[in-house]
Amino acid sequence: MTEPPARPTQRDIARRAGVSTATVSYVLNGRRGGAKPPPEETRRRVLRAVAEVGYQVDHAGRSLRRRRTDLVALMYPAPSSPWSDRLVEQLQAGAAERGLGVVALPLGGAASGDAALRVLRERYVDGAVLLPDCGVDPAELARLAGRGLALVVFDDHLAPDGFDVVRQDRARACRAAVEHLVNSGHRRIAYLAHPGEDRWDTGRSVKLRGHRDVLAAHGIAADPGLVLPVADSRPAAYAAVRDLLLRPDPPTAVLSATDRAAIDAVWAARDHGVAVPEGLAVAGIGNIPEGLVITPALTTVGARELDFSREVARLFARLDAAAPLPGEVMAAPWELIVRASA
Repeated sequence: MTEPPARPTQRDIARRAGVSTATVSYVLNGRRGGAKPPPEETRRRVLRAVAEVGYQVDHAGRSLRRRRTDLVALMYPAPSSPWSDRLVEQLQAGAAERGLGVVALPLGGAASGDAALRVLRERYVDGAVLLPDCGVDPAELARLAGRGLALVVFDDHLAPDGFDVVRQDRARACRAAVEHLVNSGHRRIAYLAHPGEDRWDTGRSVKLRGHRDVLAAHGIAADPGLVLPVADSRPAAYAAVRDLLLRPDPPTAVLSATDRAAIDAVWAARDHGVAVPEGLAVAGIGNIPEGLVITPALTTVGARELDFSREVARLFARLDAAAPLPGEVMAAPWELIVRASA
């Protein structure tokens, strides 16, 4: 019985390309320890040699040897949003520069949450960014960080404990949106909620609490019939607002937990012959780019720019650091952005 042919090694690549094995390792594994990158012509020569010798990276073996997986993760509540999509995009760009991959961990229920936490606990990844409302216990985050996992966590209340915290002050900004509608003379303000938002004790519920608290502060009785769990479905949001406008006592304003549903509220009003904002004021939460191009432009709450380069850089700084970095608080406050729709 003939022996299988020996697998090509990085030394074989180095001989064929006429470079050192350190150069081959840099090209295949990405930047490590501040080493200077090789010239582009050298990189192409190495990759050509890789193809010619038929070299395949043994990721499992390499991970065991180096105790690194060369993967980072983004954990976020499903469904995805334009700003979680933007964060993935920027994570992928930063990871690609270092020869790393990105894993998406959407949370759509208890089972998916357990599966996502297992990915972190069992070190399938070297680091992760957690968006708001992932529901991970702070003690769990501290344990993960203590075991060497690089973490950047979006949360308005957590204290950094071996990981970094990004604070957006969402509650204040969401209350400002309701205040703006009330101060504009509106008393019947519908709210398009995330499904189950009234049962959650998470960051997402700050949006609904802000709606209720501001109404109560102004002596406005809350109407449960004006709170509809449709913010995560564009067709459902359109239909819900259409039905609201057919009532004998329709709302004069709508606040949506997502910009996407708010945009559908604008379309529903327009299709029903109701002018925005004269007949129905509409505001959203999220500040997605689509809100700028709709007519009228959408009043919203969110970060001024869809840019997470600072948070992404911090995650990779943690990965590249020779010793654990102290936890930091990074401020990225949301704000009320008044445009033409409300």
